[in-house]
Amino acid sequence: MPGTRQNVMFVRVGSALFYGLSSFLITVINKMVLTSFEFPSFQILGVGQMLATIMLLFAAKKLRYVEFPNLEATTCVKIWPLPIIYIVSGWSARSFSSDAASSASAFTMDYMKHRVSLSSVQRAILAAGAATISFMNPFRGDMIACLAETTGTDALSYCHRQMLATSEGRRILAEKPRISSSTVDLSALKCLPEGTLGRVYRDFLDVNNVSPDSRPPVRFVQDTEMAYVMQRYRETHDIFHALLLMPTTMLGEVSVKWVEALQLRLPMCLSGAIFGAYRLRQRQRKLYLEHHLPWAINTGIQAKFLLGFYFEERWDQHLADFHREINVVPLVPMKPVSNNT
Repeated sequence: MPGTRQNVMFVRVGSALFYGLSSFLITVINKMVLTSFEFPSFQILGVGQMLATIMLLFAAKKLRYVEFPNLEATTCVKIWPLPIIYIVSGWSARSFSSDAASSASAFTMDYMKHRVSLSSVQRAILAAGAATISFMNPFRGDMIACLAETTGTDALSYCHRQMLATSEGRRILAEKPRISSSTVDLSALKCLPEGTLGRVYRDFLDVNNVSPDSRPPVRFVQDTEMAYVMQRYRETHDIFHALLLMPTTMLGEVSVKWVEALQLRLPMCLSGAIFGAYRLRQRQRKLYLEHHLPWAINTGIQAKFLLGFYFEERWDQHLADFHREINVVPLVPMKPVSNNT
């Protein structure tokens, strides 16, 4: 009898552990299919999983691994309300999404297409994995973006409050402008006079061979307003580089990350600033400790909140005037403007 009880307990515990592991793996696979491979329909994915489960159960029954009653008409009667509830709930969700999208901004519609809901446990696991991969390979932009989204809830709320504190910031939140090659006339920026914000930004893109279209969409921030704040930060990161006159070298990235960490309070920026410094070469580390780090800390503290400026309306403003307005003293002096511009 004791042995039989132990066997029964082993089966129960093993079944529970197997069920938990299976549920976890299904969740992970679903996230990969919907996020990494951008599968277009979670409904089709769910139906496919249900059909696969039914086929697997019937195969296991034929092989005598499991036992369960045969499908009968009385079984359909017993579970009859459940299919109706499932269909109605799915139809309601689609109707609500359609009605909401018709009156939402372009950002909100794009955000809803990419948004992925996470539980607290899933968020913690995703953050830990993204942090590990980002530390091992700092060039994995997707993992760095994932780390920022899964650890930046409090920081995004702070940034949102800072933006609401100024008229420009409030208009940015209300209008939700985007920065990409489809929303910004890059050719027009190239025609602006030298030394203007727009021209400096365009020259930065050309010199460093970067594009405003390279920023991934926000996926793991649950609130729409906070998601836009994160998206706005990503799309203005290159503008921060340009107006601070910092290149995309490791030394320039670490310097900008210190400014962003102090301004935005994002844990990802702080970790990037700290751990990125370890990858600097000896000569870069000397410049970093003697010049770039003190300048970046002072700039991050003294400058006005950079995310609250409507850069798209300031393209033709001279960068020197903009620096004075936002309390920024560049570490690297601007090149003198030629007389023929």
